Amino acid sequence: MRKRTHSREIVLQVLYQLEIRGNEVLDEIDTFCREQGKDVAISDFAAILAKGCIQKMKVIDQKITQLSEHWDLHRMPVVDRNVLRLACYELFYMDDIPPKVSINEAIDLAKKYSTEKSGLFVNGVLDKIYSTYIKNNERVQEITTNISNNYAVEERAGADLHIHTKFSDGTMSPEEVVEEASKLNLRTIAITDHDSVDAVEIAQNIGDKKGVNIIPAIELSSYYPPVDIHLLGYFIDIKNSMLLEKLAEVHFERIERIKKIAGKLRNMGVNIEHQEVFDVAEKGSPGRMHVADVLCRKGYCSDIRESFQKYLADNGPAHVPKVALTLKDAIELILSSGGVPVLSHPGITKRDTLIPKMVEYGLQGIEVYCPAHMPEAVKRYKRLAKKYDLVITGGSDCHGDRKPDAKLGSTKIDDGLVDKIKERHDNLVGVLN
Repeated sequence: MRKRTHSREIVLQVLYQLEIRGNEVLDEIDTFCREQGKDVAISDFAAILAKGCIQKMKVIDQKITQLSEHWDLHRMPVVDRNVLRLACYELFYMDDIPPKVSINEAIDLAKKYSTEKSGLFVNGVLDKIYSTYIKNNERVQEITTNISNNYAVEERAGADLHIHTKFSDGTMSPEEVVEEASKLNLRTIAITDHDSVDAVEIAQNIGDKKGVNIIPAIELSSYYPPVDIHLLGYFIDIKNSMLLEKLAEVHFERIERIKKIAGKLRNMGVNIEHQEVFDVAEKGSPGRMHVADVLCRKGYCSDIRESFQKYLADNGPAHVPKVALTLKDAIELILSSGGVPVLSHPGITKRDTLIPKMVEYGLQGIEVYCPAHMPEAVKRYKRLAKKYDLVITGGSDCHGDRKPDAKLGSTKIDDGLVDKIKERHDNLVGVLN
């Protein structure tokens, strides 16, 4: 099956569900498209078509009604009606798709999911649409667009809740992060720097001007022998004195850890000085990513991934575990700061058996959507989230140029999931108060 054909089938399911379940479907479109699509190209195209078609449905319905003689739109079979809507959206608003392609795809959809007569009916209506509006280049003028800029005409939507700046191990400033999020038309982002909240207020000030909501957040590093486990904290109080005091301790521990890693590397014949790592980190929290950067700059590794595989991974020869925060301490610190503690990229940590223990400690969420999670992993963590009543989060884990494949906004979640995280936060604060 061609990719765009698959995308259109997904959109037909979305439109059908919209009629059955109503507007609650709107918050699930991105998630549904990701789950049904076999790759990003399929799911992204499906999401664009679905949102665009829903946004312009009133105009489309008027055009169909005007040209479908003896047929009231809402008395048509539900599949036929939505096949026509989808095809008309393409004909009216997506001028980079040949009309013949849109019409033939619609006929095939009608035949496959309705009846043979439905194919003939859809063909007849679309032929009139084409002859009346498209053939003479009389497209709907309020919006003409193609796939690449379609989101520019929509209201802000979607959230990337896992982004790093220069204040930890990313390469983008807080200002650059917010600017990029604005260009992508994201409604919400979270700055989740490692063991630092220094970028949050800067980003919030810019976000207020750009119309991008910035969730105050952090990614805390903790240790549960024998591995490091990262925890995201959302809606934290970045002025909390206990949090700031602990982060100062963690920063000192990070400095000492880098010195130990550099020493291990030198013992292996890899000439790295800890000051070189600090120079790369600048004002950010120094970490393994900065060590990897130095290894690449000095020619010991070709990229960040090789640096971790060869030296810095949890089981690597130069690994030094963090000891400042235990897993239990990290969860409790987020909770005491008014935040929602979430297990970060569990598919990387591979410690699913610890999740029940984390829940005992107070874990409230799990990062289901992240670049490292294949569809099966997404399904597994969604099941675990439901089992343990955990909120679902997701994000790109953007580090700028240090992770060029994890671009900001490349992994995002629906606005409805953000609302659920905020609701969990409000409930937790209510209990604490």
